[in-house]
Amino acid sequence: MSEASRVWRVEVDGLEHEIEVDHSAMTNKIVVMLDGAVVDETRLWFTSKDVRFDVGARPAVIEVEYAYGGFGVRSELHLDGRYVEPLAR
Repeated sequence: MSEASRVWRVEVDGLEHEIEVDHSAMTNKIVVMLDGAVVDETRLWFTSKDVRFDVGARPAVIEVEYAYGGFGVRSELHLDGRYVEPLAR
């Protein structure tokens, strides 16, 4: 497992996938990776952002938003419209 801010492991059609989100409130940069490959790399400017991509043939959405008065960032993964719990740190 990497040093990403959030990591999820999901099984889709019998294959395990790892999804990572690395986000920093200091640089406003968000990097979303699927199985080690960058899916999206962007900046968050005091707003929320949905990153949409496919895991296998299933739709996934990572919702990223500022938290703690702008001093932190929170992210959630939804796969097939269902919330997925991140791995414990």
